[in-house]
Amino acid sequence: MTTLAMEIRRVGGRLRRGCTYDRLLPGLLFIALFVAAALMPIQHDTWWQLRAGRDMWSTGRVLLIDTYSHTAYGAFWPNHEWLAEVLYYACYRMGGLALVTLFAATLIAVAWSITWRLESGSVRLRFALTALALVPASLHWEPRPHAFSFLFLMLTVYLVVRERYGWLPLVFLIWANCHGGVLTGLLVLTTGLVVQMLWTRDGWLRRSATLAACAIAASMTPLGLALWSELPKSLARIRMYPLNEWQPASFVDPRLAPFWLIAALLCVCIVRRLRSSTAEGWSSRQTMSAVTMTACAVVLLPLAISAVRNVGLFLMVAVPAITMLSPTGVGAPARHERTWLNLTMISTAAAAAVVAVVYAYVMQIDHLHWSPLPAASLRALASCPGNLYNRYDEGGYLIWFAPEKPVFLDGRQDPYEPRLILDQIRIESTGDYAGAFSQYHIGCAYLPAGSPVARRLATAGWRPVFRDSNWVVLAR
Repeated sequence: MTTLAMEIRRVGGRLRRGCTYDRLLPGLLFIALFVAAALMPIQHDTWWQLRAGRDMWSTGRVLLIDTYSHTAYGAFWPNHEWLAEVLYYACYRMGGLALVTLFAATLIAVAWSITWRLESGSVRLRFALTALALVPASLHWEPRPHAFSFLFLMLTVYLVVRERYGWLPLVFLIWANCHGGVLTGLLVLTTGLVVQMLWTRDGWLRRSATLAACAIAASMTPLGLALWSELPKSLARIRMYPLNEWQPASFVDPRLAPFWLIAALLCVCIVRRLRSSTAEGWSSRQTMSAVTMTACAVVLLPLAISAVRNVGLFLMVAVPAITMLSPTGVGAPARHERTWLNLTMISTAAAAAVVAVVYAYVMQIDHLHWSPLPAASLRALASCPGNLYNRYDEGGYLIWFAPEKPVFLDGRQDPYEPRLILDQIRIESTGDYAGAFSQYHIGCAYLPAGSPVARRLATAGWRPVFRDSNWVVLAR
């Protein structure tokens, strides 16, 4: 037998012996997780983020002034996601939308791998809770800067729980330049460090210095100290608009049922431990890491209840907290490991996942939403005279696909006066376009075919330069 054959046989044997049942479960779980994230559709905001990344890549300057609309042109734009936009565009340059989506999927998968590592107890319990949590957690896994907050939140929790504070300022430096979720991170960091200071009654100087260093690091952005005033302003504006991801978590949405179940389970586990504190106590049976993890989960729960987009952040922390609070119990009975069967199952699942993702990317299936607007409609739009009117949702598409045509508004929100966005919502609900069209000299409209405004414009004599079952481009 040749040396190569012997080495292959040795590696194969080691791999087979490593395919235990306790490794099969997380392996299948994370294959499913990655496929789900890798097949997430591109969201409308992703397109303007790619455009911003491209413009910053080509100019070498951070965009802080609006240049994409005719309604807010030249207005201040607190672009606190600039680094994420550049990184996503770098992925686009190297591998197109496939690499953009895979990059976001990797961020999410790594974040959940940290969650898994923080969990304790039996593999079956960890598998069941994590699988349950993934259903509502996956509602907002689109390739957007928000994906960075998943990763950085779990890095923060992991470093705090493990008391490895040295890396935290670097985490917050990068996080503050990638996504506004850094505010949530500071809330969790403060909670964790304060709990630890109260728990141990020592190390307060080190932990206070860590918190101060992270706050300073998070201020090192193109916005400087203005970040701390602009982020709350942005959140306040967002709350004014009926955006789905910022709506409170609903009791009647079946997708959120696991979230409410896990939240209730966390509360039950906390009450159970508190009731047993006189006999067993947090101090005797619960380590500081469990208390820290629980506190971080509790502080995230109100945020998750108030906005669906925060549900995933809460679940990533709540699941490890529940496993830490749950009774350890007796060890699992010894089982006869069917390693060949386990290896076959994991190999088959991995191969199927690769085939599914490759097929979806090569065929560019509609679910991915990689071509949201018909090419013919964009050609018609290019020849359409006058300022453009479009809805909030389509603005991101048009910034990327029709760069020569400044939009009416888009999902960036921050450059626009709230009255403009609220007026657009009113126009779409009533069809009463006359005042806004006159004020902004609108001569062209890109709208869904069923829009009330599209019907009113057609009645008023506007000329359709493009129409299909989904979209219409109208010229005055």
